[in-house]
Amino acid sequence: DGRTEAAVMIPNRSGEVRVVSSFDGEVEIRVRVGQKVATGQLLAVVEGDAEIESFSVRNPSIVQEVLVVSGEEAPKGTPLLVLKELSE
Repeated sequence: DGRTEAAVMIPNRSGEVRVVSSFDGEVEIRVRVGQKVATGQLLAVVEGDAEIESFSVRNPSIVQEVLVVSGEEAPKGTPLLVLKELSE
């Protein structure tokens, strides 16, 4: 159906996770800075010509930065969000 699951989002040493688009497309951001997000919660969607990519978190996190504006086109490799994983 053209849907792809999110690329692997691996935290760095300080627990920050960068969410990056894996193809060109229009971005829809579903969270805001400071928001706590639960495991599996939808963060963003990138809709390209033939595919849709949705991003969700594996671990409870807080949104640190939103790097793009909803409705804008983002080229492949564009950082969309920065999250910080919360210790459980």
